[in-house]
Amino acid sequence: MSRDHWLITTPPPTPNGDLHLGHLSGPYLGGDILSRHLRRCGHTVGYVSGIDDHQSSTHLASLQGACSPEEVADRYAERIRRAWTKAEIVIDECWLPRASAQHRELAAAMFAKLYTQGHIVPRTTDLPYCANCQRWAYEAYVTGGCPHCGEPSCGNSCEACGLPNDNGDLKAPRCVVCDSACGLRSATRLYFPLEPWRRRLEEYVDQTSMSHHLQALAARLLSRPLPEIAVSHPSGWGLELPADGYDDQRMYVWFEMAAGYLSATRQFAGDREWADLWEAPSRVVQFFGFDNGYFHTLLIPAILFAYDAKLTGPSTLVCNEFYQLTGQKFSTSRDHAIWLLEVLDRVPASLLRLYVSWTRPSTRQTNFTWEEFDAFCREGPPARWREWLSALSERREHAVKLAGQLGDETGDELLTVRFGGRVQDLLSGVDTALSAEEFSPRRALLLLDQLADEACEFGAGLDTCGDVPMLERTYVEGVRAELGAAAGLAAGLYPIAPALAEELWAALKPESSLPRTPWHQVASMAVTVPLASGDIMTECPLLRAGEYGRHTG
Repeated sequence: MSRDHWLITTPPPTPNGDLHLGHLSGPYLGGDILSRHLRRCGHTVGYVSGIDDHQSSTHLASLQGACSPEEVADRYAERIRRAWTKAEIVIDECWLPRASAQHRELAAAMFAKLYTQGHIVPRTTDLPYCANCQRWAYEAYVTGGCPHCGEPSCGNSCEACGLPNDNGDLKAPRCVVCDSACGLRSATRLYFPLEPWRRRLEEYVDQTSMSHHLQALAARLLSRPLPEIAVSHPSGWGLELPADGYDDQRMYVWFEMAAGYLSATRQFAGDREWADLWEAPSRVVQFFGFDNGYFHTLLIPAILFAYDAKLTGPSTLVCNEFYQLTGQKFSTSRDHAIWLLEVLDRVPASLLRLYVSWTRPSTRQTNFTWEEFDAFCREGPPARWREWLSALSERREHAVKLAGQLGDETGDELLTVRFGGRVQDLLSGVDTALSAEEFSPRRALLLLDQLADEACEFGAGLDTCGDVPMLERTYVEGVRAELGAAAGLAAGLYPIAPALAEELWAALKPESSLPRTPWHQVASMAVTVPLASGDIMTECPLLRAGEYGRHTG
């Protein structure tokens, strides 16, 4: 397989509510940023995700809303996809479990193969049961104390510590539907033991790029006997099991998700061998939040290994922490959220993407407030960029006049050459910061902010020689270099804030369009930006940002 084919995946969101700013801060914006950067570096990229119809949270929402789970799933799936579009997130392939026969067939085939080969086995264990609702309580239907850390947790996994549970081991389990205490009853379900895959998983964790927090989570699990994971639950919502005697159970949605990533890849790849993307050398990058860490670090890779020994799993796992709102976790149930479809009617997507990237919870939880967002727009990096670009507009006008009096000869004035070298070094750093292995939009923005600061200082020096005889050519060449740096700023911003970047690029009037300009041309300062009249800031309304918190907070 050619090494220039990349696949980017994000977990399919659960259609039990709208997307909020916390969702944007993590996988979905991250996947879009990397996708845009890789494409302009000349790679073929597929960005795939889906809609997680069969999550128990979808069925729970239908119970709480007195409607069918199908109605809940369809309503929110449409709103989720609309929110992606409004946020300028471009997903190439979106798998829809109930609409895709290919997905259902592949999920059934994977499950049947593992069951037939003895990788999936029956186990009888205790499972919470709500006598009041007369319903088994697992996953989203149950809450209790995590058996590992003691924090409040739903069934199957704990958001706080990231470790899996078996529902029946929750402390003081309660039914989420009616808030009654649950008793424990014996239930026979199908389980996927992870321990037989220890060696492959240890090798996978060692060779896969991931955060320290993910490494720590994997190390905690691998330091003890690996758990057996229930891959079926007593329910009528979800995919039916290809196993006799389990008609009253449905496939665990996280097993289905392993199949979903493969079926979405097959849909995207078309005639190209889709499995090649998941074989060595893998160029698969998975984005997800830490609450999904164990699934993507151990469970899904083990399922893939069991299904096909040639599959290697993703080469890079990009994990984000929780993004908080005014010091508290975003919560759909408590309506403590900033809903994307609402806020994007008032705030430009590029500015929201820019700030969320600046405060992205890459390695620690970070926080959003409207006051800090407004201060960022007024006094943060955008303000410094405005100051530089406004001054550059004046220098460009003067350079246009001087250039008309000079010939076509150009020179290599030493200070200008040194400035160009510093800009190239900074843009090289941006390239590294936006790579899959070191993905950090915040670091990229810090480097772009430094670029603007370098250019502002360089331009201030040029101002001292703009009207000095014999230095006209030095001035003009310096302004050309500054315009090249501004093009670098626009190109560096493009994956993060595409509409804002394209406004700036258009104001500079280069010959090529921004999305089609190869990154190596920008990074080497080889993009020709003409000396042309015009106020850059007049043509960049997104950079002339005002206050938005007072309209949306």
